Amino acid sequence: MKKMLKTLFISAMLAVTSSAFAQIRSYVGVVRQQYYPEHVKYFEDYRDELKDQGYSTYAGYVDSYLEGGFGSGFIVVTSDGTNYVVTNRHVVSQAATASVEFEDGETGKVTKYEGLTVVLTDDDIDIAILGFKNGAKPFKKGLTLSSSKISDGAEVWSAGFPGLGSEPAWQLGKGTATNASARIKELLDPSISTIIQHSAQIDAGNSGGPLMVASSKGTAGYEVIGINTWKAYQRDSTNFAIPAAVIKDMIDRAQKKLSAQEDKALLDSRIAKFSDALASSEYYDLVKYISYDRASKSGQEDFEATLHFASSKIRSSVLEAFAYSPAEGLRYACAYQLWKKYGSESNDGLKYACGKSEKNGDKASVVYTASEEDSFTAQWIKEHGLWRIESFSFDEKDENGNVKTKSNSKNKNKDKNKNSSSGLSFAAPELSSWDSLVLTAGADISLNGDPLAFALGMDLFASSDFTGWSFMYQRFTVESDIESFDLNNVGVGAVLRIPVKTGSFGFVPYGKILGTIGYGNSICTLGYTAEAGLQVMFRTDSSVHFGIGAGYKQTYVTEFMDTSTDEFDEDNGFDNFTAKALTVYGIISF
Repeated sequence: MKKMLKTLFISAMLAVTSSAFAQIRSYVGVVRQQYYPEHVKYFEDYRDELKDQGYSTYAGYVDSYLEGGFGSGFIVVTSDGTNYVVTNRHVVSQAATASVEFEDGETGKVTKYEGLTVVLTDDDIDIAILGFKNGAKPFKKGLTLSSSKISDGAEVWSAGFPGLGSEPAWQLGKGTATNASARIKELLDPSISTIIQHSAQIDAGNSGGPLMVASSKGTAGYEVIGINTWKAYQRDSTNFAIPAAVIKDMIDRAQKKLSAQEDKALLDSRIAKFSDALASSEYYDLVKYISYDRASKSGQEDFEATLHFASSKIRSSVLEAFAYSPAEGLRYACAYQLWKKYGSESNDGLKYACGKSEKNGDKASVVYTASEEDSFTAQWIKEHGLWRIESFSFDEKDENGNVKTKSNSKNKNKDKNKNSSSGLSFAAPELSSWDSLVLTAGADISLNGDPLAFALGMDLFASSDFTGWSFMYQRFTVESDIESFDLNNVGVGAVLRIPVKTGSFGFVPYGKILGTIGYGNSICTLGYTAEAGLQVMFRTDSSVHFGIGAGYKQTYVTEFMDTSTDEFDEDNGFDNFTAKALTVYGIISF
């Protein structure tokens, strides 16, 4: 009898747990962002340009971006009945609006809500608060936010919709809090809050989903202790969530109606912090102040200028952001070009102080001044509840005062030595190398009737795009008064090049001169080789590039030793020999 009661008790507990899971699923949904239509058009045009220029990988990033991604989110209902969806900022960072959909665990039926607005985000906290369209309140209750702090070793649950294939799939995971008060400044400034490290299952798509503990006081038998935000790769079961206390604070801020004075104070604080960021030694401190609106309208010129002129470290950081999200990559490029033009680090310590702001609704302007000759005006807008920069006084604008994009500029072929549409890039022509190691192989066609010669070359550019070391091997026939013989000629010297990128390929005028030493038929020679010509390189976005080249080559050699006698034999040797040739070759470079 006792065994039967125990079995029934376990069965009842499983039934209750299953029911609780189903209820949890009713409050956790799939969040998708809808981009602004003009931004979609911009990125479609830019994708096509990237393809035309040979940047197939970058074009692929834009394609993936336009397809859209998804994350997770959960329902919170405040004491006054207001419905919010809580998710991560990075899930909806470029959203004009968002949608959230809930799947019935039993029937598979999907209920979808569209037109959600991004009520509030924060640059320092990866949380976004979404509001239902027209203030709708479809939920009577939501998940319960915990007021308690958990301890290491506590049992925790993760919920959300990570991708399975290309579609979201429900996942409820179980683990423990492995560090309930982690301090990782790269994820969240510890002065704002600690974060929760845990081992409950987290995969791509779980971003924005709740981290929970079992509780009889909470909706569906659980309380939310955090929002899942990060996963550590190359470590097992190391995941991180932002605590519920921070979520509560964000919701309180979203509900609070700021007075005009309070909003002006927030604006002035941002304006001053931007001025401080200009003096930073790191360009990415400016990223948070660049609006997505500006990036999508003016980021292309800045992105391309960064790829062509910035250091490899800067290019890598911008490309990493672009691979994650093209819009984010353009923000990084805008920030770098702005930092390069007005940052103290790039201008011998010159600092720009902010003037008094002029605010009109959700727009504002302010003048930044370093001296009477050095100043610019920044236009600010409210974007997702934050003040961010929309444009600068040096931006090219249309007749309506809107910043021109590359595609709507009436003069697409303007001189790029002048300010571009972003006012920040100065490339014309675009001078930049494809590589640091250039390998060539081809033939020298004699201009004075000698047989065809074979030539190999290697140019090494260790610290400069324009000058480097040149190495070569030639095998050609020497015609002397005594005899004809094949000479193996090797050389080392200097090379000068001027790489010019134009569209999907580029031209590289070059010149080089090398000292040589040769050996053949017991004869040793000294001499030089001078060469000038033009290379055509085909632009790709991989680390390996290809091209062809042609040039005029003159090789001069003179005998200095007969190795059979270890001395110079004036009677049997030759004084000198000059070969003039047209050299043609193929190129592979890295």
